[in-house]
Amino acid sequence: MAGALIAAFGGFAGFNLMLSAMPAYAVRSGAGPSGAGALTATLMAATLVVQPFTPWLFARLGRRYSLAMSGALLGLPCLVLPAASTLPALTGLAAVRGLGFGVFVVAGVTFTAELFPQGNRGRAIGWYGAVVGVAGVLGAPLGIALARQEAYALAFALAAGTAVLVLVGSFGFPRAVAPSGPAGPRSGNPRTLHGGWRSLRPMTGPLMVETASTTAYGVVFTFLPLTASAAPEALLAAQASTVLSRLGVGWLIDRYGGRRVLVPAVLVTSLGTAAGAASHQAALLLAGTFLFGAGFGAVQSATLVLAMQAVGDRPGGLGLAGVAWNVAFDGGTGIGSLGGGPLLSLGGPSALFPATAAVLAAFLLHDLRTARLRDSKNCGFERDN
Repeated sequence: MAGALIAAFGGFAGFNLMLSAMPAYAVRSGAGPSGAGALTATLMAATLVVQPFTPWLFARLGRRYSLAMSGALLGLPCLVLPAASTLPALTGLAAVRGLGFGVFVVAGVTFTAELFPQGNRGRAIGWYGAVVGVAGVLGAPLGIALARQEAYALAFALAAGTAVLVLVGSFGFPRAVAPSGPAGPRSGNPRTLHGGWRSLRPMTGPLMVETASTTAYGVVFTFLPLTASAAPEALLAAQASTVLSRLGVGWLIDRYGGRRVLVPAVLVTSLGTAAGAASHQAALLLAGTFLFGAGFGAVQSATLVLAMQAVGDRPGGLGLAGVAWNVAFDGGTGIGSLGGGPLLSLGGPSALFPATAAVLAAFLLHDLRTARLRDSKNCGFERDN
């Protein structure tokens, strides 16, 4: 577990540092605001493209080498960045880092889950998520501060240094490709792969809830700074409560199950999202974003555990669940960041944040209805037999 936490801190601290520093560096290099946006889009596109191939990669390279490779892809471009000034060069380096990040995020949650049985998996994922949150709290403000001082060389050196922690953490994992168990999608058999993806169908609801929750995350963290003067304090409250939530909710998931935790977590997240409309009421906004972070952290842990339960303990199945969950996370964040702008322009914060909350609540209702129908069918099948 120590190796996973060291790698998680290093990878996400460097990622958040670069994510907050690179837009200003792109503008300084002459790329302009559109070029800065293109770098972030390229980074996330490369992340999404590589994720479906990670189970195959893990089967070929094993845990240590896969995670070490992701650290190298995250860190080495940072050493080249001081010599890069053109948009094509910056875009190419962003794509390389995106490939590394795509492998890294799937490896982190998958390898951590593989080391723990289902009864303890919620707490393990909770600790992992808390470390990720701490890395974001530290990395993002540091990147902004260094960019404002135009200390880009130092920012890139720190990002490369944090990537070294990913390499160090990789040696904390066993050498084996995966724990012993039934053959899974890592075997490379197309039929087995197809069966692995089919096994995620029962968790379509939770994965849709995950997408909706990260859509809210994208809306809150992208547009709150544009609508509220107390946004820095509000977002810090959200990040802090996310860390605390991830630490505490794992125990609840292990004891009561992911679905029982998911329902109140989504309701709290929806309430906190809607509070973003109180852009001129600092106290209400701070309370709302604190609730948002608490609920959001719980949703992340609950949906990930539910997705992994859908495929059982097959190593390949856990890998596919990790891929699906990460795609839902990244895709939802992108949807919120892109789709929230037009709604904000049309109706302002009083329309954007409550509408986003309503969408999240609607996806929860759909998930509950789907789960109820599935349980009814299963009961009917048992009676017939």
